[in-house]
Amino acid sequence: MNSTQSKQLPAKYAYFKKAKGTNVWDLNGKKYLDMFLMGVGTNILGYNNKKVNQAVKKVIKTGNMSSLNSLEDYKLAKELIKINKWADMVKFARTGGEANAIAVRIARASNKKDIIAFCGYHGWHDWYLSANLSNKKNLDSHLFPNLRSSGVPKNLKNTSVGFKFNDSKSLIKIVK
Repeated sequence: MNSTQSKQLPAKYAYFKKAKGTNVWDLNGKKYLDMFLMGVGTNILGYNNKKVNQAVKKVIKTGNMSSLNSLEDYKLAKELIKINKWADMVKFARTGGEANAIAVRIARASNKKDIIAFCGYHGWHDWYLSANLSNKKNLDSHLFPNLRSSGVPKNLKNTSVGFKFNDSKSLIKIVK
């Protein structure tokens, strides 16, 4: 990447071109030790793990995405139910965003309430972005400052309320 291209990118955010193990390289090739979230907390084996990559490539060759469930899905569901005696079913999601949407729907259905309390970043879903309908600064500490909620239905206003991580007082205020 040349300096003209680098200057066109927003300076506030970091970009990378390579990741391996616990390291990431920026667009200029500078190496960093990732001590933040390792792929938003999901990458416990490190980036670009050789064994994981080989296993993923093997599955890709057989076809890894379908609207149907695989035999591995079925086996894992049975094992999860056996391990977690409180569970009587398993629902798999294809993406983290889909998992969030499922969790919000289950929460609303089980407690018969429309309001969701959340902390942190949860994607670009209407339920999440609707927090900015009542105040355009509600997501400033969760996502990007002054994030616009254009396209989010206005009737979702006040159905999602953010609270600060590790701040029980802000959550208790919402609950009350």
